[in-house]
Amino acid sequence: MNLTTNPKLIFGLAATLITAVTASNVATAQQREVDYVVGENVFNCSTTKHRSIGSYDCRPAGDRTPRIKRLPFIDTQTGAKTLEEVPGSLNVLCDQYGCATISNQPGFPKGTMMGKGANGYFIVESGWYLGYDSNGHTTAYRGDVGPDRGDAPYEPLVNIAKYGTDACYDDAVNAIESRTGAPLEEYYMIRQILEECGLPTQ
Repeated sequence: MNLTTNPKLIFGLAATLITAVTASNVATAQQREVDYVVGENVFNCSTTKHRSIGSYDCRPAGDRTPRIKRLPFIDTQTGAKTLEEVPGSLNVLCDQYGCATISNQPGFPKGTMMGKGANGYFIVESGWYLGYDSNGHTTAYRGDVGPDRGDAPYEPLVNIAKYGTDACYDDAVNAIESRTGAPLEEYYMIRQILEECGLPTQ
């Protein structure tokens, strides 16, 4: 994996992209608690490869992710701030050195660091990076939150002991509905629970 440093970095990802090569875990005592909202600022990567892409999907909206996004960038050499159009999704390869883009894309030269994760190919939404949740599962974090920003890792919604079962899904849904007092209808939350339970999302 050829690693490069992009002179133009997304505001929220600057720390992530700069430190990813030598990323180390922040001591638990120093980590801040953050209000993670599934689909909004955190999403566990799929446990099965995407049927047509052949990568593990880490995008909250999956195939509904916009093809193009406009993201704020800052040029680290000049300090100039711009709003640029970039691909909505990025293909990355993770290995022992971290996760990096595998092709040249506007705003993301080949080898741009995108965090860290289990070995393999992943697809992540632009403006997000990869890290681990509290169980060590590869997880996508929005650029302004997560372990690489000093936050505690995301704690999954499901009972890992029932991973891969309908009971796992039912327990997670029941727990959420009992807290909110309303039926769970949020697409991203339902997809996240299915992913975390190891159940099909289609």
